[in-house]
Amino acid sequence: MKRAFRILVVTIIALSLYSMVPVALLYLKKQVRQPTNAETVETLKGNKGEYFGFMVFGDNHAGFILDDSAAIKIFRNMNREDRFKKLPIDFVASLGDVTFSKGLESDYCTYDKLRSILKWPMISAMGNHDYQKGGWRSFKKHIGSNEFSFVDRNSCFIVLDNNITDISEEQFLWLEGELIKSAPYKHRFIFMHKSPISLYQKSWFRPELGQWSYKAMKLFQKYGVDIVFAGHEHMFREGTFGGVRYVTSGGGGMLIQIPESEGGYLHYMVVRVYGDYVDYEVRKVFPPFWEFVTYYMWKEAFYCLRSVFLRDGFLF
Repeated sequence: MKRAFRILVVTIIALSLYSMVPVALLYLKKQVRQPTNAETVETLKGNKGEYFGFMVFGDNHAGFILDDSAAIKIFRNMNREDRFKKLPIDFVASLGDVTFSKGLESDYCTYDKLRSILKWPMISAMGNHDYQKGGWRSFKKHIGSNEFSFVDRNSCFIVLDNNITDISEEQFLWLEGELIKSAPYKHRFIFMHKSPISLYQKSWFRPELGQWSYKAMKLFQKYGVDIVFAGHEHMFREGTFGGVRYVTSGGGGMLIQIPESEGGYLHYMVVRVYGDYVDYEVRKVFPPFWEFVTYYMWKEAFYCLRSVFLRDGFLF
């Protein structure tokens, strides 16, 4: 019995160390400048046809080893999305919080290394972690514009900067102007870091208490926005209000705190634009083995025990 236990322990340690190799190689990798948002948009202008796909993720928080290890696995899974040859994947969109520690230059350098893994062009929104302590300067240097719109095939995309949660009156004027200009296109999508409504009722994040929230949702409804994509909350949730679909996708690498049964898992999304129709699928990603045995296994065990002993009244 002791021998079997020792073998099990050694096997777990060996597998854990092996699963850390990709993140170790990432840190040893030389940083190479990656395209800015504007440069990425330029590559999309020649796309033709009304059938295509794009991928969405949020909150990878580059610069912390646990986050980077998970992001590598997510990005590698993304690179396999064209294996079925159904629709061309045009780009990947990050919903912000691309850095971990308040916009440090070193975190942006790590994000560049992560982006170099992807074989798809990437658009990045700004999150609160990316803006803090002057991090917006590094965002501009490495990523470029923080608020803009672009067109790909039959769809209009608007990237909105609400890293401080609120949306100013000037931003509302710009946003409505872009929505008006999007009228000739069949679909409208919004990428922003913080959703105007939290889709998780137990969340600490309560954007709907601010006046901007209702105003933004009515604006999205008025101009027929298909989907509003947001991150910030580290989970996957979806809901429909006023005919507009709202999606929170914050499982791009950052450690997830809520239980998996409530959307707390690593993931990315694949969105398909099929002429007049739009749909999406969520790709759950199992964490790197060393993260599973050091964090995720215990997180789920904690919530399981809590539901047995606390939520339902101590086994009764």
